[in-house]
Amino acid sequence: MENIYLLKDEPNIDSSLKSQIISDYDEVRYEDTGLESYILQKYNLDISGKYGDLVIKNPFGKASGQLSSNISQIKTDAMDGLGFVVIKTVISQDEKAESSMEEWKVKAPKMVVEEIISKRGEKGYTVTWKGRGWDKSFEDYLELLSQSFDVYKETGMPVIPSVQYHLPVSDEEFRESEYEFTTKSLEKVWKESNVDLPFIIEQDFSATLSGLKNSQEEILRWLREIPGLIDKYIDTDNKIIGVKLFNPLHGDDFQVDMVKTLNKEASEIVDTITCFNRLFDLDKVFEGKKGIAYGGYDLSDRNLRVLSKFIEGYKGDFIPISATGNINSGKMMVEYALRGATSGQIHTYFQISSKNYRLEGGSRVKKALHELMFNPTNGLVVTMISLRDILGINEDKVFKFLDISKLHKQIDLMELK
Repeated sequence: MENIYLLKDEPNIDSSLKSQIISDYDEVRYEDTGLESYILQKYNLDISGKYGDLVIKNPFGKASGQLSSNISQIKTDAMDGLGFVVIKTVISQDEKAESSMEEWKVKAPKMVVEEIISKRGEKGYTVTWKGRGWDKSFEDYLELLSQSFDVYKETGMPVIPSVQYHLPVSDEEFRESEYEFTTKSLEKVWKESNVDLPFIIEQDFSATLSGLKNSQEEILRWLREIPGLIDKYIDTDNKIIGVKLFNPLHGDDFQVDMVKTLNKEASEIVDTITCFNRLFDLDKVFEGKKGIAYGGYDLSDRNLRVLSKFIEGYKGDFIPISATGNINSGKMMVEYALRGATSGQIHTYFQISSKNYRLEGGSRVKKALHELMFNPTNGLVVTMISLRDILGINEDKVFKFLDISKLHKQIDLMELK
């Protein structure tokens, strides 16, 4: 792989440990104790992650999209062990049900999973669809959120509403009525649900924004002002405000500037940054729609490259990162963690062909999570053990996934190659 990837293609670990991992890969043994406890007891690995300051049992979550748009999906995610779920993105509106971004409510549920070859020749997967945000009523979204909080109370899996608020162009004013009504309505459901979970909102900058060719000045204005507008209408201190950044068509350096802008000008408000939404192909056509978002290794190549540039050039602590983009293995999750990520959000990997999963029974989520953890070549367990050995950490000491996000402060990451 390109030099951007820090981990070796093949993990180098003790043969007896490798045999144990292969055994766990071939047969599920953690049903009684729980996945995370099993890995801690057997391998001395703590795989807890975080979304902002919220601790989650493992770092793997589901990104906002078609796979988190109904309560059946969210119940399955919780029962089958995901760390968290971001609910499909709702489009903000005012008290009259008017929305400046009405065109983002596109009903187009059809999705096609395709193989995609990156510019480097690496084979991956992408999911193609022409939908955008939530296409049902806002009241339906509030009901889904309420039901999702019930799932949280039963299972402990955090659920996170996602919103695309009004994005002004040029000198247009922000439509604060949409910020106020949407934010207060979501918070009302949170309060009435009486959950021991912070009130969380993730502002989603859709990948499809790239097709609008907004200027750098417009985008940086959004980043400077939107977090404060969201916070303005939240009536609790027990909150987490996240911002999901997109990949604009302005190159790597500007994307680094986006992350820097949030850290320099919104760090007292923004609690986590999701890096980064999908790439955008202006020329690709799908079912008559020209301009389609895509993923695969081109996406992880760019995301990791940008995050590397950011942490190399940014001095001091930065806003916690939730990674997204071609997280197709535990190893890829660790690559993001080495750039400061404390969790990861997945969409495509839950939809690929079942032939890619070792586990035969259960939902796609259960199969994928088992693969992400125990694949003996690129799973999280084998990758963390290999990294523990490289770092010279005694196997009798608990090695924490969250410690990986701090390594860039302690060592030259290039030494891992």
